[in-house]
Amino acid sequence: MTNRILLVGMILIVAVSFAAQTGTIKTDEFHFASLEGNLVGDSPNRSVIVYLPPGYEGDKKMRYPVVYLLHGYGANVAGNKGWVREGSAFVETTSRLITEKKISPMIIVMPDGSNRFGGSMYTNSVTTGNWEDYIVRELVAFIDKNYRTLPKAESRGIAGTSMGGYGALKIAMKHPDVFGAVYGNSSCCLVLAPPAVMSESAGPAAKLTSFEEAAKAPVPVRISLAYAAAFSPNPSNPPFYSDHPASANGSDAVLSTAVLGRWQANTPINMVDQSVTNLRRLRVALDIGTQDRLLESNRQFRDALKRNRIEHTYEEFDGGHTDKTRERIGTKMLPFFSRTLVSKAK
Repeated sequence: MTNRILLVGMILIVAVSFAAQTGTIKTDEFHFASLEGNLVGDSPNRSVIVYLPPGYEGDKKMRYPVVYLLHGYGANVAGNKGWVREGSAFVETTSRLITEKKISPMIIVMPDGSNRFGGSMYTNSVTTGNWEDYIVRELVAFIDKNYRTLPKAESRGIAGTSMGGYGALKIAMKHPDVFGAVYGNSSCCLVLAPPAVMSESAGPAAKLTSFEEAAKAPVPVRISLAYAAAFSPNPSNPPFYSDHPASANGSDAVLSTAVLGRWQANTPINMVDQSVTNLRRLRVALDIGTQDRLLESNRQFRDALKRNRIEHTYEEFDGGHTDKTRERIGTKMLPFFSRTLVSKAK
């Protein structure tokens, strides 16, 4: 009997020890005023996934740096729950890196950036809502209020993949007072595609007359609609409440320079020259796969950073657009934030 009691006690000790070394996942839902009143009827109530590091529940005085991780086009919180659930490779790998002291303990926040167009571009728009404000103002305030964070820019990072990389870079460039470091993984939309390429999606997109038609369109066409909703909103032009660069008349897509100008203004490469002071306040990292169709645009953005003498790290790896994302988060992205974010209160 005594041996059995000892054995049960040892099992309980091991179980408690294991739990203490494993991070936990919380899912919050919050009403974000920034998304109220959007013209396409998307809900301002959004779920937010929060990863808490091992030991968070133990030491109630400990505060942590925070990384905001933005998803790509076509994804959402429901999809994220599949790979960041309790016991998932993401949780186990991140927790192991922390317990082995390979990275500093950190909170990781994964917000919902999806909308009726498949992606918000994390951009303020009267059509889709003020997605930039949702991240920068309301979400950061919500996390700082409800979790033990280090509420300062040098302890906040923002990152993302594809559309998330675009959003992270654009937001960080505009708000170095909120975020101190940024990581763009396989970032999309850094430059506009050549007119001939754009016409292939803009032409068909301009001919769509309903969301039902849009749902059946190829992904590039739907992305073109998302661009228009984010970058060239027009409350007087239903059903998509936006101006498209192509005309719906005729078989050839004639691109509007006025609308393209509004799109160009939202491309990070065109923001670099005007954001030099802000960029020099940031720690910046980029990576991209050598088989990624966005490789050349990422190289162009890197060159723009070089031209303006912006310190940054840039890496090309053997892979495509998203096939190495989860691996890169653990081996590159999180270690980058561990090095660059202030992890102790001053």
